Amino acid sequence: MYVIIDDYDAQGTVTVLTEPRPDKADWLGVVRVPYGTDVDIPKGPATGFVIGEALTGPKRT
Repeated sequence: MYVIIDDYDAQGTVTVLTEPRPDKADWLGVVRVPYGTDVDIPKGPATGFVIGEALTGPKRT
């Protein structure tokens, strides 16, 4: 699983990639939300951890 916090994508996004597909060089699970939107970590040692406005700030316009 990868979590990408990207200040330079649009107005800031958080992307969570799960379930890698090495044969396709892709990910089966992809969640991408703007800053200020809650996104849960679905698997691994950080299961249930929420990345939201407290970490990224409010949605930017």
